[in-house]
Amino acid sequence: MNEALMRQAANLHQAGRIPEAAEIYLQVLRGNPRHFDALYSFGMTQLQSGALDEAQATLGNAAKLNPRAPEPWFTRGLALLQLRRREEALACFDQALKLRPNFVEALSSRATALLEMNRLDEALAGFDRVLTLKPDHAISWNNRANTFVAMRRLEEAVASFDKALEFQPDLAIAQNNRMLALLELRKVTRIPAVAVRTLFDDYASYYETAMLGSLGYQAPAHLKALADAVIPEPHQGFRILDLGCGTGLGGEAFKAWALGGALDGIDLSAPMIEKARARGIYSELVIGDFESAPTAKSYDLVIAADAVIYSGDLAPTFAQAKSALKTGGYFLFTLERKEGEGWEQTPANRFRHSESYLRQAAAKAGFEFTDLRECTLRSESREGVAGFAIALKKPTAT
Repeated sequence: MNEALMRQAANLHQAGRIPEAAEIYLQVLRGNPRHFDALYSFGMTQLQSGALDEAQATLGNAAKLNPRAPEPWFTRGLALLQLRRREEALACFDQALKLRPNFVEALSSRATALLEMNRLDEALAGFDRVLTLKPDHAISWNNRANTFVAMRRLEEAVASFDKALEFQPDLAIAQNNRMLALLELRKVTRIPAVAVRTLFDDYASYYETAMLGSLGYQAPAHLKALADAVIPEPHQGFRILDLGCGTGLGGEAFKAWALGGALDGIDLSAPMIEKARARGIYSELVIGDFESAPTAKSYDLVIAADAVIYSGDLAPTFAQAKSALKTGGYFLFTLERKEGEGWEQTPANRFRHSESYLRQAAAKAGFEFTDLRECTLRSESREGVAGFAIALKKPTAT
């Protein structure tokens, strides 16, 4: 009977139906508390469900029941590592490796524990051993790269992230970590979306107090003044898209223009979107990256109040804005001003752009350059941040 129950539980477990599988493993254990496979598998369901302390205890009992099996030691180590009980996790991985010296997952997890303990030379040696045994082990390439980041050997880190992505192109953690390393090397064309999202998720609760109070934020007002000057009346019934809408300060400046039309917004940060939603002025709000999120709608006006300061190369943003605009529509945005040519990354991990770059990029994207005004966007360290407010138009014939 136990064999039939274990087959049923294993099928459920494999199908991801963890609670149902766990209940059957418990049923087997009630009849035979020393059933190793049921005990080990039940511990795995606890680990997969996030019951880490219970999992490490159950897996420890499984290891005692069958001390020559490396798997319970390894998986108990995983639970302990997630509990940040790293010395105990390391001991479990060591025991698993005594029983199976070339246990790749245990070697990789042991090296990860050493990395978290800041024993960096040992961690690096551990990942190198894994990759000698299994050169396509993407997560070990990623964590080897993280070790190089901790050592401040950033060029080597990027090379290891590249190897991780060579073997697993969709490994999001490696993609994000690589971009963060390139950011520190000042070799990015935009601030990674994950970094911007994290920044504004944390910032959302006090964003408006800081921006309007401490920093004297003026970008929405500059955009509104520019729109009044360059866009023919009547200023009503507009369909407006607010890129990087944040808490809705830009939308607030243009809400009267959207009466009888629509005001939509997009932003990376869910907490910022919720603040914008609370204003009750938006028709639709989307959590997403405005550089890549397609829109099925067509707008009269696209605005971006300080949203594009996180991109150096503006070609993707210009392309998205143009595709969202109807013929004759306008793209109005602010950004930080650079003298001379091109664009550059700032010490604050934003970008500033020159007028010549903006004119060239706009022309390349197929926009008419309507107006550019110098302005002060906000203050930082008690000094004004020099900026531009720019108006582009999607021409009637392209």
